[in-house]
Amino acid sequence: MEYFVNMPGSRFNEPGTWAKEMEDAGWHGVCASDHLWVTDHPYPHVFVAATQMACSTSRIKITSSFCNNLFRSPVEFAQGALSVQQAAQGRFEAGLGAGWAEAEMQAIGIPYPGPPERIGMYIEAMNIAGQIIKTNQCQFSGDYYQIDISGDSFVGPRLENPPALVGSAGGPRGIREITPLVDRIEVKASARSTRGGAIDLGIMATVTEDEVKRSIERVRKINSDIPIGIFILTAAGDNEAVSGMKAMMGNGFLGNFMGHPADVAFALESLTDLGIGRVQLTEFAPGSQDALAPVLLA
Repeated sequence: MEYFVNMPGSRFNEPGTWAKEMEDAGWHGVCASDHLWVTDHPYPHVFVAATQMACSTSRIKITSSFCNNLFRSPVEFAQGALSVQQAAQGRFEAGLGAGWAEAEMQAIGIPYPGPPERIGMYIEAMNIAGQIIKTNQCQFSGDYYQIDISGDSFVGPRLENPPALVGSAGGPRGIREITPLVDRIEVKASARSTRGGAIDLGIMATVTEDEVKRSIERVRKINSDIPIGIFILTAAGDNEAVSGMKAMMGNGFLGNFMGHPADVAFALESLTDLGIGRVQLTEFAPGSQDALAPVLLA
């Protein structure tokens, strides 16, 4: 099992220093997320943060998890991904997501599309980004994008080892149409909880293991060999705050990843039984990554 850690809000001002600490601790990968802000945390620019991570490390993998298709052109995403891959000397994986946070879009004056349009845009964007990352050019005509980068026009840098393209999907259509376009897929177990434009913890608490299994089965019907990861919001510790977060999840599947570090680590390792080979760990409770490191990385 590979464990990738998402940069926590308390370290947003020092991506490079944090990434080096994670490399030294033995984590397999580090992640830069793409938001303007979430609650009271202003985010650094995803590609700048990822580049800082790349320039401060030498071994650990780096990924964008995930670039936000709602406020980024797929052309810009591809150019940024190629550039970070160059800076990382081949250690970057380019993650592009559909985007979900409505408040950000409203605040910057960009219309927030409904779920069908959002997934349609994402599928088209992934087609475009994949072409550019592989060939540095793209000709595409769809419902949402019209792209003609051809002839003497190229999006660079031009690399012999372009980054792997990573998608994130939770619903049937997303899995069906994104999986064939990417090198790696992340199953978003909590997808239902963000379809309304914000995280709904009540819905998140209803996610079941059977739902996750069905998503993995859908992926495998399309591509039996593609590497599968999963996003996990974790709260690990032995304190009242963690206990309260676990209680919010009730008996839901995602509650398994909240609680005493040893119990959380066991639940994470058990994901291999579902066919998952990578976990992206995002802190729900501060300090969770540090609490899990001695157990997971021993």
